[in-house]
Amino acid sequence: MKSLYALPLILTGALLQILTVHAGVTDDLAPCVVFLMQEVPASQEAIVGSGFLVHTDNAVFLVTASHVARALGTSWRIVMPGGSGRAVTARANGLEWRESPTADVSVAVLKPDSADQLNALLKRSLPIHLLSARPLPPSRDIPLTVMGYPLGLGSSGYVSPLSLETKAASGFITLKRFDNGKEANFIVLQDPSIGGLSGGPVFDTGKSYFEEGRRITVREGVSVVGLIHGVISDKSGGKFAAVVPATEIVRLLSTNFRAE
Repeated sequence: MKSLYALPLILTGALLQILTVHAGVTDDLAPCVVFLMQEVPASQEAIVGSGFLVHTDNAVFLVTASHVARALGTSWRIVMPGGSGRAVTARANGLEWRESPTADVSVAVLKPDSADQLNALLKRSLPIHLLSARPLPPSRDIPLTVMGYPLGLGSSGYVSPLSLETKAASGFITLKRFDNGKEANFIVLQDPSIGGLSGGPVFDTGKSYFEEGRRITVREGVSVVGLIHGVISDKSGGKFAAVVPATEIVRLLSTNFRAE
């Protein structure tokens, strides 16, 4: 992606503007989904990806795919939707990524300059218990929602992550990671991923589904299924998406941030 998507840094206080009026569950999740963009000269291509924010009582964490975190380097920006729908941006200075030794997931703790900014980030972040709210893998009958910024769409001007409804195509499955060739565990989705979606969350929003012609409404609330690793494709194009299970995110957080 060209760096024409670069946005000016928003002044302190803009983080206090948070979307508060939504039409449904998926809209309510949008504020936690962020766009990650490398800062490069205008003549160079910028590395981009998606991520999302989760929180404990007093700490906010940025979660994305490890291959995205590594590729961003040391100079990059976080872009997220603000209260008016316009971009809220911040330069990521001095963030220390913690990377899973086996799964394609990295986490960094965000350390805002003020209590007001911390409170604003806490409000737009997901409670950490949603990472383990439901057993995995999900049923293949359940609608799932992928959110992020494919191709950088929705990342400038009026900012809004895109959402795609899909379903699981597998249970747990072992595949070679596309970034390092090592085997890891995934959940495969029926629809392919798109460039820029890597690191974006996959949600089970508790939607009802149909079974043998009957509408089943037995689930409530939101859970995180995992994050996008990448696309599974052949010469004719993308076929499926590979998802890092949320259990890997929980394992990384519990190992590295017990004191937060």
